[in-house]
Amino acid sequence: MKIFARKNIKYIVLFVLTFLAFAVMLFPTSGDALGFISEFLNITVGWVFSLFPFSVMTVFILLVPVFAGLFVWRIVVNARRRSMKRFWTRVVCVLCAVFVWYTFVLGINYRKTSVYDKLGYAQAEYTLENLEKTSEYLIGEFNKSAMYVDFDGENRALVLPDGYDAEKITQEALAAIEKQNFDFLYDFTVTPKYTFVPGILNALGFDGVYFPLFAELNIDSAVSAGNLCVLLTHELMHAKGVLNEAQAEYLAQYICVNSDDPIIRYCGCYTAVTRILTVIRDIDENAYRARLQNITDEYLRARVGYFTSLPETTGVITSVANFFYDIYLKLNFMSGISVYDESVYGWVRFCASV
Repeated sequence: MKIFARKNIKYIVLFVLTFLAFAVMLFPTSGDALGFISEFLNITVGWVFSLFPFSVMTVFILLVPVFAGLFVWRIVVNARRRSMKRFWTRVVCVLCAVFVWYTFVLGINYRKTSVYDKLGYAQAEYTLENLEKTSEYLIGEFNKSAMYVDFDGENRALVLPDGYDAEKITQEALAAIEKQNFDFLYDFTVTPKYTFVPGILNALGFDGVYFPLFAELNIDSAVSAGNLCVLLTHELMHAKGVLNEAQAEYLAQYICVNSDDPIIRYCGCYTAVTRILTVIRDIDENAYRARLQNITDEYLRARVGYFTSLPETTGVITSVANFFYDIYLKLNFMSGISVYDESVYGWVRFCASV
């Protein structure tokens, strides 16, 4: 049959692989069984791209307009040559190849057993009562952590010790991860890279991202050191095989809250407290105000109150990026951008287990 001619073999193989990748993504726990493929690919590809001393993703973002221009130019050329069928066949093939690559490098990690179940946490209902109880624990830890760091006056901006830079934070974050010794994380560590164009990721709605095509962990170089602790740990969770955003965010907060380093610990507590208070505020304003009063330092209380009540504003580029990111998350079986607030459910289950 002509369909099985030698010239069509590559298309048949690609079709089969695409079908397999699609089928794999339909199974809720396929990542548990096939995670070793992702781990191997991430180690291999990550090692190759780690040889580049700069952020390859930054270069990729800068070249996107060039790629878009070339794409339009090829459409025009092929339209004139009346070879559009051949052109779109190649486009579909490239998209299929990217999908297969994405699935086995990263995508299957969305289809894993919940880390809360792997940690043996008790089941708990996501109710206002449980959120309030959980906030009591987190605010208690927050109050204690604030006693061991320095602040800049009444606005309570965190003052970092001399030499406490991105490299130091990276070392402390890795030490905090190692301390937990979670057996479900991939046994390798990717080296973070910082964008050589400050603010380029932030303009797209991100401060950090683990990019699957290059197995490269990128952090926007405009991010302040104080905001880096939980962000970096979150992206390291992605690199180590936890792709669910809520679960990766919870693990990042938990690891930081239990760090031996006072700066990392405070940043973890601050992030966890602001996150859960924001969720409580969206449910019940009175409950939120009552929980906020449990922060003992009045200036720190005012700071947390300000940032948890601040309306979210985004520019045009960020709004467009968020729109597509929301679709991406929903296609990967999550609720969308709001999934980050769902990280508090990990704390609810943790508190139900202790």
